[in-house]
Amino acid sequence: MRVTNSMVLTSTLRDLNATLSRLQSAQIDLSTGRVVRKASDDPAKAAAAMALHNQIRRSEHRSRELTDAQGWLNVADTALVNGLDLLNRAKELASRAASTGATDAEARTAIAAELGNLREEMIAIANTKYLNRSVFNGTTTGDAYDLAGAYLGNDSQIMRAVAPGTVLRTNITGEEAFGVQASPEGDVFAVIDRLAAAIAAGDQAAMTAEQDNLDAARTRMASATAELGSRGARLDSIRARAAADEVSLRDTLSQIEDTDLAKALMDVKNRENAYNAALGAAARVIPNSLLNYLR
Repeated sequence: MRVTNSMVLTSTLRDLNATLSRLQSAQIDLSTGRVVRKASDDPAKAAAAMALHNQIRRSEHRSRELTDAQGWLNVADTALVNGLDLLNRAKELASRAASTGATDAEARTAIAAELGNLREEMIAIANTKYLNRSVFNGTTTGDAYDLAGAYLGNDSQIMRAVAPGTVLRTNITGEEAFGVQASPEGDVFAVIDRLAAAIAAGDQAAMTAEQDNLDAARTRMASATAELGSRGARLDSIRARAAADEVSLRDTLSQIEDTDLAKALMDVKNRENAYNAALGAAARVIPNSLLNYLR
């Protein structure tokens, strides 16, 4: 077969373009830091990368759920710890009022007044909010308790999906933490009210009975605090595993998508050398007019 100048020119230019295209591809890999930019670059890797991106998005969503859950638990736990401090003070006042018959009416009135203040502080604690939502009212809006101590919430549970197949309850209702108003002993607000009235009246029998009820209220609140602490510890464990899993996912994605910089630099240099060599070879076979142009 006769090889013409036109055939040589066409073949040489095609080879030059192919070499230049490979050089450009290597330069893009290096400049963008990614070897998979579209599905056609590597369909298998692109499919794996898309799956990993979906897993990472789900992981980020669960991370937001974890943050929200941890916020609920931390705020509720802090509130109940403060509530326990108030009940300890109430117990101290009750013991002082009941410990001696020498306590006069003025002293008992002062103790009863301080208990009234403690009750108001306890209601404020029971209306603690997180992100402008009461943490003890279940799923209702507004405050958990009114100033009279009536519960305005419900017994609904707030659940958060914090890990694959794991849903964690993040709330404690007011009745679980502070007692049920309709129960025989009433909630903690009713107990403090009756205790203050018994102290003001000097009623030793009533003081003794209400101190027992106060102890029961403290035990209930301590149990609620321990439950929140247990959930918080579990949440910390889940968060640690979730963070490790997300790092693993991103590392795997990086191995698929990201450029190996050392290899990319070598590829660019090698392909640049190959292109320069191809230009040199072309200069020797392409007609002089094109040769002069290339030079």
